[in-house]
Amino acid sequence: MKKRIQNSIDLVLVGAVAALILTFAVIRHQTVLKTLPTLITLVVQLLTVRASRYSFLLGGINAVLYSISYFQEGLYFSLLSAAAISVPIQIYSFIAWSSKKKSNGTVELKVLGVKRLTVVALVTLAAWLVCYVAVSPLFDSATYPLLDSYLFAAAITVSLLSAWRYVEAQYISIISSVLSLALWILLVIRDPANMNYVIIAAYNLFRIVQAARNWTRKYLEQKKSREASAQE
Repeated sequence: MKKRIQNSIDLVLVGAVAALILTFAVIRHQTVLKTLPTLITLVVQLLTVRASRYSFLLGGINAVLYSISYFQEGLYFSLLSAAAISVPIQIYSFIAWSSKKKSNGTVELKVLGVKRLTVVALVTLAAWLVCYVAVSPLFDSATYPLLDSYLFAAAITVSLLSAWRYVEAQYISIISSVLSLALWILLVIRDPANMNYVIIAAYNLFRIVQAARNWTRKYLEQKKSREASAQE
Protein backbone atom coordinates (compact mmCIF):
# COMPACT_ATOMS: atom_id res chain seq x y z
CA MET A 1 0.00 0.00 0.00
CA LYS A 2 2.77 2.43 0.97
CA LYS A 3 4.64 1.65 -2.24
CA ARG A 4 1.54 2.31 -4.33
CA ILE A 5 1.02 5.67 -2.65
CA GLN A 6 4.67 6.61 -3.27
CA ASN A 7 4.38 5.57 -6.93
CA SER A 8 1.28 7.74 -7.29
CA ILE A 9 3.05 10.73 -5.71
CA ASP A 10 6.02 10.23 -8.03
CA LEU A 11 3.80 10.11 -11.11
CA VAL A 12 1.93 13.25 -10.05
CA LEU A 13 5.21 15.10 -9.46
CA VAL A 14 6.65 13.99 -12.81
CA GLY A 15 3.44 15.03 -14.55
CA ALA A 16 3.37 18.43 -12.83
CA VAL A 17 7.01 19.22 -13.63
CA ALA A 18 6.56 18.00 -17.22
CA ALA A 19 3.55 20.29 -17.63
CA LEU A 20 5.58 23.21 -16.24
CA ILE A 21 8.47 22.49 -18.59
CA LEU A 22 6.18 22.25 -21.61
CA THR A 23 4.38 25.46 -20.65
CA PHE A 24 7.64 27.43 -20.53
CA ALA A 25 8.84 25.74 -23.71
CA VAL A 26 5.77 26.97 -25.57
CA ILE A 27 5.85 30.46 -24.04
CA ARG A 28 9.56 30.95 -24.74
CA HIS A 29 9.44 29.17 -28.14
CA GLN A 30 12.07 26.70 -27.03
CA THR A 31 13.23 24.13 -29.54
CA VAL A 32 12.34 20.46 -29.26
CA LEU A 33 16.04 19.56 -28.90
CA LYS A 34 16.30 21.72 -25.77
CA THR A 35 12.99 20.56 -24.30
CA LEU A 36 13.14 16.81 -24.90
CA PRO A 37 16.19 15.99 -22.72
CA THR A 38 14.69 17.78 -19.73
CA LEU A 39 11.55 15.66 -20.03
CA ILE A 40 13.59 12.46 -20.29
CA THR A 41 15.54 13.53 -17.20
CA LEU A 42 12.33 13.37 -15.17
CA VAL A 43 12.26 9.62 -15.73
CA VAL A 44 16.02 9.12 -15.41
CA GLN A 45 16.11 10.72 -11.97
CA LEU A 46 13.12 8.74 -10.78
CA LEU A 47 14.90 5.53 -11.80
CA THR A 48 18.05 6.78 -10.02
CA VAL A 49 16.11 7.24 -6.79
CA ARG A 50 15.06 3.61 -7.05
CA ALA A 51 18.65 2.48 -7.76
CA SER A 52 17.56 1.01 -11.09
CA ARG A 53 20.20 0.07 -13.63
CA TYR A 54 17.92 1.37 -16.40
CA SER A 55 18.63 4.91 -15.21
CA PHE A 56 22.09 4.51 -16.74
CA LEU A 57 20.83 3.21 -20.08
CA LEU A 58 18.28 6.00 -20.51
CA GLY A 59 20.71 8.55 -19.05
CA GLY A 60 23.38 7.65 -21.60
CA ILE A 61 20.98 8.20 -24.46
CA ASN A 62 19.81 11.47 -22.94
CA ALA A 63 23.39 12.75 -22.51
CA VAL A 64 23.69 12.91 -26.30
CA LEU A 65 20.70 15.26 -26.45
CA TYR A 66 22.02 17.40 -23.60
CA SER A 67 25.35 17.85 -25.36
CA ILE A 68 23.59 19.75 -28.14
CA SER A 69 22.10 22.24 -25.67
CA TYR A 70 25.43 22.68 -23.89
CA PHE A 71 27.09 23.51 -27.20
CA GLN A 72 24.46 26.13 -27.94
CA GLU A 73 25.01 27.76 -24.51
CA GLY A 74 28.81 27.74 -24.72
CA LEU A 75 29.12 25.30 -21.81
CA TYR A 76 32.03 23.44 -23.35
CA PHE A 77 33.07 21.50 -20.27
CA SER A 78 29.49 20.30 -19.85
CA LEU A 79 29.44 19.40 -23.55
CA LEU A 80 32.64 17.37 -23.16
CA SER A 81 31.30 15.78 -19.99
CA ALA A 82 28.02 14.76 -21.61
CA ALA A 83 29.31 13.52 -24.96
CA ALA A 84 32.73 12.04 -24.16
CA ILE A 85 32.37 11.07 -20.50
CA SER A 86 28.75 10.53 -19.53
CA VAL A 87 27.65 8.45 -22.53
CA PRO A 88 30.34 5.72 -22.28
CA ILE A 89 30.31 5.62 -18.47
CA GLN A 90 26.51 5.38 -18.36
CA ILE A 91 26.52 2.48 -20.81
CA TYR A 92 29.34 0.81 -18.85
CA SER A 93 27.35 1.36 -15.64
CA PHE A 94 24.27 -0.32 -17.09
CA ILE A 95 26.32 -3.35 -18.09
CA ALA A 96 28.18 -3.46 -14.75
CA TRP A 97 24.98 -3.18 -12.70
CA SER A 98 23.30 -5.84 -14.85
CA SER A 99 26.13 -8.28 -14.11
CA LYS A 100 25.84 -7.58 -10.36
CA LYS A 101 22.06 -7.96 -10.25
CA LYS A 102 20.87 -10.59 -7.78
CA SER A 103 18.03 -13.03 -8.27
CA ASN A 104 15.63 -10.72 -6.44
CA GLY A 105 16.45 -7.85 -8.81
CA THR A 106 18.49 -5.78 -6.33
CA VAL A 107 22.09 -4.63 -6.66
CA GLU A 108 24.57 -4.73 -3.78
CA LEU A 109 25.55 -1.17 -2.77
CA LYS A 110 28.84 -0.17 -1.12
CA VAL A 111 30.35 2.73 0.83
CA LEU A 112 33.74 4.39 0.47
CA GLY A 113 34.29 5.31 4.09
CA VAL A 114 35.89 8.52 5.35
CA LYS A 115 39.48 7.91 4.20
CA ARG A 116 38.69 6.93 0.64
CA LEU A 117 36.03 9.63 0.37
CA THR A 118 38.63 12.22 1.39
CA VAL A 119 40.97 10.99 -1.34
CA VAL A 120 38.16 11.12 -3.91
CA ALA A 121 37.27 14.68 -2.85
CA LEU A 122 40.89 15.83 -3.15
CA VAL A 123 41.31 14.22 -6.57
CA THR A 124 38.09 15.84 -7.77
CA LEU A 125 39.19 19.28 -6.55
CA ALA A 126 42.59 18.83 -8.19
CA ALA A 127 40.94 17.85 -11.48
CA TRP A 128 38.69 20.90 -11.25
CA LEU A 129 41.65 23.25 -10.77
CA VAL A 130 43.53 21.67 -13.67
CA CYS A 131 40.49 22.04 -15.93
CA TYR A 132 39.89 25.63 -14.92
CA VAL A 133 43.52 26.83 -15.01
CA ALA A 134 44.89 24.81 -17.91
CA VAL A 135 41.94 24.03 -20.16
CA SER A 136 39.33 26.80 -19.82
CA PRO A 137 41.59 29.50 -21.36
CA LEU A 138 41.43 27.51 -24.61
CA PHE A 139 37.71 28.33 -24.89
CA ASP A 140 37.45 32.09 -25.37
CA SER A 141 33.66 32.02 -25.57
CA ALA A 142 33.15 29.74 -22.56
CA THR A 143 30.27 30.64 -20.25
CA TYR A 144 30.96 30.68 -16.48
CA PRO A 145 34.03 28.39 -16.81
CA LEU A 146 34.63 28.26 -13.04
CA LEU A 147 31.29 26.58 -12.36
CA ASP A 148 31.25 24.66 -15.62
CA SER A 149 34.71 23.15 -15.05
CA TYR A 150 33.80 22.04 -11.52
CA LEU A 151 30.63 20.36 -12.75
CA PHE A 152 32.74 18.59 -15.38
CA ALA A 153 35.19 17.20 -12.82
CA ALA A 154 32.46 16.27 -10.34
CA ALA A 155 30.37 14.58 -13.05
CA ILE A 156 33.22 12.18 -13.78
CA THR A 157 33.56 11.37 -10.07
CA VAL A 158 29.83 10.86 -9.58
CA SER A 159 29.51 8.74 -12.73
CA LEU A 160 32.35 6.42 -11.75
CA LEU A 161 31.24 6.07 -8.13
CA SER A 162 27.69 5.33 -9.31
CA ALA A 163 28.99 2.74 -11.76
CA TRP A 164 30.88 1.08 -8.90
CA ARG A 165 27.75 1.24 -6.71
CA TYR A 166 29.07 3.58 -4.01
CA VAL A 167 26.42 5.35 -1.96
CA GLU A 168 28.58 8.47 -1.61
CA ALA A 169 28.06 9.19 -5.32
CA GLN A 170 24.65 10.65 -4.51
CA TYR A 171 25.98 12.89 -1.74
CA ILE A 172 28.64 14.36 -4.02
CA SER A 173 25.92 14.75 -6.62
CA ILE A 174 23.91 16.92 -4.20
CA ILE A 175 26.74 19.48 -4.20
CA SER A 176 26.92 19.38 -7.99
CA SER A 177 23.16 19.80 -8.27
CA VAL A 178 23.18 22.91 -6.08
CA LEU A 179 25.91 24.46 -8.24
CA SER A 180 24.16 23.37 -11.43
CA LEU A 181 20.99 25.11 -10.26
CA ALA A 182 23.02 28.26 -9.55
CA LEU A 183 24.60 28.07 -13.01
CA TRP A 184 21.27 27.81 -14.80
CA ILE A 185 19.80 30.65 -12.75
CA LEU A 186 22.67 32.80 -14.00
CA LEU A 187 22.03 31.63 -17.55
CA VAL A 188 18.29 32.28 -17.36
CA ILE A 189 19.00 35.86 -16.27
CA ARG A 190 20.91 36.23 -19.52
CA ASP A 191 18.36 34.31 -21.59
CA PRO A 192 14.87 33.61 -20.12
CA ALA A 193 14.40 30.85 -22.71
CA ASN A 194 16.55 28.66 -20.44
CA MET A 195 13.89 28.56 -17.71
CA ASN A 196 13.28 24.87 -18.46
CA TYR A 197 16.78 24.11 -17.31
CA VAL A 198 16.25 25.93 -14.02
CA ILE A 199 13.12 23.84 -13.50
CA ILE A 200 14.89 20.57 -14.26
CA ALA A 201 17.90 21.57 -12.14
CA ALA A 202 15.61 22.15 -9.16
CA TYR A 203 13.85 18.83 -9.85
CA ASN A 204 17.24 17.08 -10.10
CA LEU A 205 18.28 18.44 -6.71
CA PHE A 206 15.09 17.17 -5.12
CA ARG A 207 15.45 13.71 -6.66
CA ILE A 208 19.14 13.40 -5.83
CA VAL A 209 18.43 14.16 -2.18
CA GLN A 210 15.83 11.39 -2.36
CA ALA A 211 18.35 9.09 -4.03
CA ALA A 212 20.96 9.74 -1.33
CA ARG A 213 18.43 8.82 1.33
CA ASN A 214 17.14 5.73 -0.49
CA TRP A 215 20.59 4.42 -1.46
CA THR A 216 21.70 4.81 2.16
CA ARG A 217 18.61 2.97 3.39
CA LYS A 218 19.14 0.15 0.89
CA TYR A 219 22.80 -0.17 1.86
CA LEU A 220 21.97 -0.38 5.57
CA GLU A 221 19.29 -2.98 4.90
CA GLN A 222 21.73 -5.04 2.82
CA LYS A 223 24.42 -4.70 5.50
CA LYS A 224 22.00 -5.85 8.19
CA SER A 225 20.97 -8.80 6.04
CA ARG A 226 24.61 -9.81 5.46
CA GLU A 227 25.37 -9.62 9.18
CA ALA A 228 22.30 -11.71 10.00
CA SER A 229 23.34 -14.34 7.45
CA ALA A 230 26.88 -14.43 8.87
CA GLN A 231 25.53 -15.17 12.35
CA GLU A 232 23.41 -18.11 11.21
